[in-house]
Amino acid sequence: MRNTLVVSIALLLGSTASSPAWSAPVAASAPAIAPMPLDQALERFARNSGLQLMYDPALAAGQRSNGAPAGLAPAQQLQKLLAGTGLEYRMSTPNTVSIVRSAAATPRGAAAAARAPHAAATPATDPGDRDDGPRELAPINVTANSVDTLAPSAAPLEASQPTSVIDERFIRDGLRLNANYDDIIKYAPSVVTTSPEGPGLGKNEGISIRGFQDGQFNITFDGIPFGDASDLHHTTSAYFNNHVLGQAEIDRGPGGGATIGNATFGGTLALRTRNPSAVDGVTVYATGGSWDTWSTGVSADEHIGNTRVFADLSREASDTYLEGTDDRREHAFVKTVTELGEATTLTFVSSYNQEHQDTVQGATRAQLAQHGWRYGLGNDPTLQNYTGYNSAAYYSSFSYLGLGTRLGDWDVDNKVYYNSFDHTAAKTSIPTSESAADNGVTFYSSTGKKLSKSAKDVPGKLSDNDFHAFGDVLRLARDLGPGQLQTGVWVERSLDEREQLPVDMSTGAASGTKYGYLYNYRLHDRTDTLQPYVQYDWKLSDTLTLSPGVRYSRVERELDAQLNKSTPPAPSYTSASYDATLPSLSLHDAFNEHWSGYLQAARGFLAPPIDVIELNGSRGLQPELTSNYQLGTSYAARGLTFGADVYYIDFSNYISQTLVATDSGTESAYVNGGGAVYRGAEAEATYALTPTLSLYANASYNEATYKHSSIQVAGTPRVTAALGVLYNSGTGYFGSLMEKVVGAQYGVDNTTDASGATVFGNDQRLGGYASLDAALGYRSTHGGYGLKGYSISMDVNNLLDRHALIGYAGARASDNQPLYFGLAGRGVFLDLSLKF
Repeated sequence: MRNTLVVSIALLLGSTASSPAWSAPVAASAPAIAPMPLDQALERFARNSGLQLMYDPALAAGQRSNGAPAGLAPAQQLQKLLAGTGLEYRMSTPNTVSIVRSAAATPRGAAAAARAPHAAATPATDPGDRDDGPRELAPINVTANSVDTLAPSAAPLEASQPTSVIDERFIRDGLRLNANYDDIIKYAPSVVTTSPEGPGLGKNEGISIRGFQDGQFNITFDGIPFGDASDLHHTTSAYFNNHVLGQAEIDRGPGGGATIGNATFGGTLALRTRNPSAVDGVTVYATGGSWDTWSTGVSADEHIGNTRVFADLSREASDTYLEGTDDRREHAFVKTVTELGEATTLTFVSSYNQEHQDTVQGATRAQLAQHGWRYGLGNDPTLQNYTGYNSAAYYSSFSYLGLGTRLGDWDVDNKVYYNSFDHTAAKTSIPTSESAADNGVTFYSSTGKKLSKSAKDVPGKLSDNDFHAFGDVLRLARDLGPGQLQTGVWVERSLDEREQLPVDMSTGAASGTKYGYLYNYRLHDRTDTLQPYVQYDWKLSDTLTLSPGVRYSRVERELDAQLNKSTPPAPSYTSASYDATLPSLSLHDAFNEHWSGYLQAARGFLAPPIDVIELNGSRGLQPELTSNYQLGTSYAARGLTFGADVYYIDFSNYISQTLVATDSGTESAYVNGGGAVYRGAEAEATYALTPTLSLYANASYNEATYKHSSIQVAGTPRVTAALGVLYNSGTGYFGSLMEKVVGAQYGVDNTTDASGATVFGNDQRLGGYASLDAALGYRSTHGGYGLKGYSISMDVNNLLDRHALIGYAGARASDNQPLYFGLAGRGVFLDLSLKF
């Protein structure tokens, strides 16, 4: 996120002209901050003021603050802390402040200022000025403590597309410990998540943004795109929990030329890791709650020379809301930030996660009526829905080494990375079957001859998917003429191996196949991605910025299958390449220090995933393309934040699966099924009723229909909304009450007729639903027995214990009965954290 608007923090925090009179903090409430290293001074300021500070760690490297006396308003105190450093402050949201290099300070000038401790900093008082300092090319440092009212998300003033920022305080105080990132974003506009096993438990069964499903929008980890090699989806519980995340940003648009990723047209979910704290200490934490859920963890923040370290270990076990779906998870994380000079920072991050769970595939209406809403898997080993036959293990890692520096006039950020994802699973042929009549295992020889049949044994399969990605993200920026030039490149190679073995689940013996092969499929694939980009932010005036950009995307896929997923299976070697030039143009206007607006137009592109090649073989398929148009505005004052937008997206070459006629008969294949139009409007706002109590609300209208029809794209609720009350006493107590509303949607948008043609039509309607969540807690920054602080909180999911069908899970193979996921019932969790 790039700061493009300078806002007078004094106006936003202390002015009574546009804010309630109480919004000016009581002078005596600001304790003195002694001279100390700048990053530590900013950490203390954040804790005392309740503001979230965002900055590149390189800006504070080697700098000292002369401190600030007690009794100052936050704006005055922050100005004192930054005096002589060559840095200044800017407001992104009412609770979020960005620290950037002063427009009047060159890198040498800033260094000179740091050596002249009595020089005065230039205050940021020109509301129309744009950021002329070094750009936040890398994920930013996030420093915050919750002593102020919160919001689940807010629209930043500098955004040039619809954006919602969720800061660390809500991630920590509004959710239970060890929640997943889908829990973090679920209250945001146009976002729908499906978590049938409970918050942060089991596997999320779907995330959508404006109706774009997982795999049709971008997810980044500290600025690095990632996703499953096959279809770009993400197993949320297999990656990062909220304890190690410092911020989440949802960009509901394609971004500019500098926005890299595989599916940016559907938006970008940007996850940013926590930075090491300036205050050393060891924190132990634990959670206990519903469905026999228990988790423990320990984290540490330490300074070792010029290196700051944050490390975290956690473990969790739960029976989850659905019966028979136990979940076990271990997670390890480490982040180091090393200052190598005045403008050079080396960052290392490594995350490892392993999870074992029994997996559900949904339930029929009859099963829910018979067994209740908690129905998941059974305990009878003679049936296919037996919990012991349907399990999965996920092992993931994500590591990168990032270097941020300044070379001459260029700001440089480079990250080299490696991530892996290994998914092993056992699954019966019909995991939702409770009928012994569906059993039966036939054994075949290596020539495909039938050897024998065990009529009562349970049929199934063992699968192993192993994915590795290596890549590099290079970002460069510099001032050039009346604006800023950004350029860079993303390169990645991903290697993928997949195999599936049919077995007799009752005995564990391999059964072979009627085609004579032992495996259903065994394949390797490779994907190479190249995305260079360039963007220029042209300052037409002090308030108006025009940003043209262009990104070139090339994706090359290669399939080398010893045994492909075809019918009949056969060896296959196939390759395909896709490319597109993606221009973008945005216009951002800072009307005043509180209000901004933007226009955006951009092209989007998504290459067909590898499973299209696996099924289609050499039959060509055009990549999906979009034309995106958006108009929006943001407002931020101390007592009110507001964001609203309208959008229109023309989607062509839509890929769908159907049946096609071939020389050997009719078989399943992917086709370009025409196009769709996405359009809608979104708004969100937070209003401070008192210094301790805030109201939050958002509403979205999302229409996604296939062209020349009224058929709604499946999984797209036309209406979503959220309403909440958030409390923070300023003395330790905090709490929230949040309700998420999701309108009606359809599970099916097309079928195949007798000739194999695709027929568009809606079916499997799911009614709307609402879920109310609550959180209440107390936090202290000190304590007895050597404690540096502690917190205790209670989080309640689905407070009113409502029940509804929230997701369509396909049709059961044995009788074509539709399957569904339901809303997880009430869950109560108690969190305790102690810092030593």
